[in-house]
Amino acid sequence: MNAEQATALGEAVIAALRRAGAPEAEAYIKEGRSRRQALGPAGVEHQVTVEEGWAVRGGDRRASFFVAGTGKPEPTGPWPAPIGMPVPLPDPAPGRRFTDPGDLGSPLASELEAQALLNAVRDGLAAELAGARLLEAVLEEGSSESVLVSSHGIRAQWRRRVALLRLVATLPGRDGMPVRASLEQGVREARRLQPKLLARALADRLAVRAQGERPERESGDIVLAPSVAARLLAGLLPLLVGPAARERAAPLLDKDGTLGAATLSIVDDGRLGGGLLACGIDGEGVPTRALPLVEGGLYRQPLLAWWQARGMGVAASGCSLRPSFRDPPRPGPTHLFVRPQEGVRAGALLAAVERGSYLLDVEGAAHVDVERDQLALPVCGFALAGGSARQRWTGAWLCGRLSGFLRGVRGVARDLAFQPGGSGGGVIGSPSLLVSGMELRAEP
Repeated sequence: MNAEQATALGEAVIAALRRAGAPEAEAYIKEGRSRRQALGPAGVEHQVTVEEGWAVRGGDRRASFFVAGTGKPEPTGPWPAPIGMPVPLPDPAPGRRFTDPGDLGSPLASELEAQALLNAVRDGLAAELAGARLLEAVLEEGSSESVLVSSHGIRAQWRRRVALLRLVATLPGRDGMPVRASLEQGVREARRLQPKLLARALADRLAVRAQGERPERESGDIVLAPSVAARLLAGLLPLLVGPAARERAAPLLDKDGTLGAATLSIVDDGRLGGGLLACGIDGEGVPTRALPLVEGGLYRQPLLAWWQARGMGVAASGCSLRPSFRDPPRPGPTHLFVRPQEGVRAGALLAAVERGSYLLDVEGAAHVDVERDQLALPVCGFALAGGSARQRWTGAWLCGRLSGFLRGVRGVARDLAFQPGGSGGGVIGSPSLLVSGMELRAEP
């Protein structure tokens, strides 16, 4: 079914719902293809899925329903009675012109290509680090086409394409007990993944965990690799996303509304050039945009969907994503990231550290306590002296005040990289950061 046919079917659904007494209605129709290639204890696994699904929100000003199914929706239903809260639907809004990325239409990697990629990572890891072994590798790549029709006049269509790779590897540690390291990377096309770089990154993480020691108490400047900085940023989402975010952030602001250092800017941009999820509209057909949340250290506003921003006197953004056709659209980060500083290499941040640490990876979730103004993140990395790596750290905790971290960002590099942002479907990103005022400890 092409986009024109899907739009016509959606309009038929809307017309039928109007006749049935549900004038507020939205029909979402999606077709997708995906391929999963896995290498693990059970050997090689390969799976191809072709999916066709739909979702309908309908009702009136007092109540609504949400229903979803596979195949194609039948305009005549039967549709459930509206029993939930009324669902707001957006009106059409003008947006800047958006050109789809040119690789959306390219074919998915074949079974042979996907297997060759995983094998190359496995062999590269063994060559990089003696004794290292790839335990699990899973490559999932898919593409989809979606159409949205609403009783408010929205007629929208968009395409997506994502490839996600997850790697888990092991290496014998000092005491003979194996250590593990994992790595996740998302790109729009699996053919862009670089096995040698992935193998080297896994080897670095394994070597630090296998040979590192717990620090007693280390201070000094700290450079955070993009994966570490992005994980910390994910822990700050309660301050940045949703109607209650400004109230949560208020105790951390000074009288001028400053949240962080002048070098710190945080943006959410659903149409980010080259972004994994870049699209001109969101899952409700609302135009996407770049929305500054923190700019030069000043707290501007939280990320809000159009219906959350009504009456609040702040800008809204197209930030409602649909993790699948079975889920109603939910607001959240699209590409939420610390804005990189062009021309600043990560190596320049490292060279600026006379005594401190370079944190390579995280070893668990961030513990963020806004009310107590505290944060702790389990990490591993290196001691730095004169810009060079010395002692390896593992089982360490990056600790300090949340406000101290935000105001202590002294340098921002250009090496922006993104991590999956959780169940909402967005991604969180950061370049390398140079931070002062934090400590490494053996305990949080």
